[in-house]
Amino acid sequence: MQNPKIKTKVVHSQSKDAWNIVGNALAQKYKIARIPYLITGNKIIDTKEKSEALLHAEFISKCFNKSDEIIHLL
Repeated sequence: MQNPKIKTKVVHSQSKDAWNIVGNALAQKYKIARIPYLITGNKIIDTKEKSEALLHAEFISKCFNKSDEIIHLL
């Protein structure tokens, strides 16, 4: 496995119902992934979907940010 050496952060999409994982540094790939969530009209379900999508996005982002440690364990 190759270390991507990309530092990322999670931001909300400006045009879609989704969280984006984006690169922090200039001249690196900007959007790494999009984690969409469903809007149904039910406030309780919508809040749960959005928060669950955020947890998944943060997990993916932290994997990129800690890639040195993960590669070392393998």
